[in-house]
Amino acid sequence: MQDATLRFYVLTSRNFKCLKRHFVSLPKQHTTVIINTLDKEYESLVQDWCFREKINCVATESNGKPGKGKNAVLDHFLDSDYDYMVQIDGDDFLQPHGVNLYTWVAHNDAPDGIQIVYSYTWDGGLKDLGYAPFPWDDEFVDYMQQRIEKHPETRAHLEYMYQNKAKYEALYITHTQQNAKWNYPRDSIHYMDCARLIFYSRKLASAVRFREDLLIGEDSLVNYQVRDMAVKGQIKLSKVKDKIEKTYWYDLTNSGIVKRSQKEADWEWLEALNNAVEEESKNWTVSEGFILEQITHDIQVVQHIDLGDLNE
Repeated sequence: MQDATLRFYVLTSRNFKCLKRHFVSLPKQHTTVIINTLDKEYESLVQDWCFREKINCVATESNGKPGKGKNAVLDHFLDSDYDYMVQIDGDDFLQPHGVNLYTWVAHNDAPDGIQIVYSYTWDGGLKDLGYAPFPWDDEFVDYMQQRIEKHPETRAHLEYMYQNKAKYEALYITHTQQNAKWNYPRDSIHYMDCARLIFYSRKLASAVRFREDLLIGEDSLVNYQVRDMAVKGQIKLSKVKDKIEKTYWYDLTNSGIVKRSQKEADWEWLEALNNAVEEESKNWTVSEGFILEQITHDIQVVQHIDLGDLNE
């Protein structure tokens, strides 16, 4: 049964096709679409469609960074009468089981937050997702030459990355070391796997804020912060192993900022994120042995939806 306890939020900045498919599973009456984009044409398109579909929709100020949109979600939720929220990125998909599970949790001694670990990804059966090699990999030169031949406008960026490959390799090593230390060591399938804070109480939503100056990693930073808050007893934080539950699908065929950066061999974001984690981690007290309590339930798991069927 769904009532005013839980609100679903879809944050969108692009990709109208992906936005529309959310409502195969999401209840329109308990969902808000937050538009956070610099593309005014896309903003108008989504507003018109949501109006026709009777879906609550809010256009918010964007600076081109994801943290700005995620803070807009927090602000809208805190201004509502709902007790809990689920935040979904526009390119991804919350399965019907996810809708059912998080609704059930909201009515059954809910924690302040739920982290998805062991994330589930969908690649549409594609063997090659078009990711570029690292600038410090041997095959980067061949990739660079082929890319420039097809897209001459990429020359300056790719040559810069190659010329500065030692710098970016060092930054990437620091990034992996930080992940190995802070990215849920005993709760993740791999230290580079992305944990996701999907479920918030009002208490948690009012206690966190996303960095609005980071192009990538604003969610990782908040993930680490809330884990430390849980250790200190400030919030109750639980986990869902999504390789088992399959509540939330990352769609690699409609990749977000991180995947786009990998396709374009763009590693400019590393330094800013590394510095942010280094600064914030001075206040963290999480031990290596800390582990999150897993959400257990007795609800029936409904059949998942294949995103390939929705993309046709």
